[in-house]
Amino acid sequence: MFTKLKIEYQNLLYQQENCLYFCLISCFFCANIYGMEDINLVIAKNICEYRKHIGLTQAELGEKLNFTDKSVSKWEKGEYLPDISVLYKMCEIFGITLNDLTKEQEKIIVPQKDKHNKILITLMSAGLVWFVATIVFVALVIFAPSFSYKWLCFIYALPISSIVILVFSCIWGNNLLKFCFTSLLTWTVLLSVCLTFKNVWYLFLIGAPFQILISLWFYFKKKN
Repeated sequence: MFTKLKIEYQNLLYQQENCLYFCLISCFFCANIYGMEDINLVIAKNICEYRKHIGLTQAELGEKLNFTDKSVSKWEKGEYLPDISVLYKMCEIFGITLNDLTKEQEKIIVPQKDKHNKILITLMSAGLVWFVATIVFVALVIFAPSFSYKWLCFIYALPISSIVILVFSCIWGNNLLKFCFTSLLTWTVLLSVCLTFKNVWYLFLIGAPFQILISLWFYFKKKN
């Protein structure tokens, strides 16, 4: 059985390697037709456009590929290109094919199916938090009817679901969602604390300067 699995794994690697070589040959074929400089500029432009489309900075893309932001900057300027394995990994991040990355396009189009799947996964994960909160609330109603703070289950679900969505936003690189749910997390945590403990409403004063710091952080991060 293990021998069979090993053979299937080797065949899969062989097919993937053949696909990479085919794409590499296609790139050189295009380079011969249009000129190496032209194909470099096309790929450079596409890297830049796809990166911006999914909301990644040069530093964030470089981190995912184990390169520096300076390397990504040189790729986008067309000074030189990474090897085929890096381009393949880059396509996985962008949710496209190597053919999409190497051909000139008037408008960058990212597959909608991938986008819809990400939204669905995020919403289902956040919904799971509220499902658990509902179960806990019902359990308290049945087994602890005298407990008067049962409604706090739903209050605590606010920061927890914010954390869940924030994690997925960090994974998929959506800067707008990261900013929104970092802000929401800040205020919902403060709300949870204030509703749990009495006479601590002054803690909301912490939220204002913290919100300013969050806004400045994302502003300068976007600039970079």
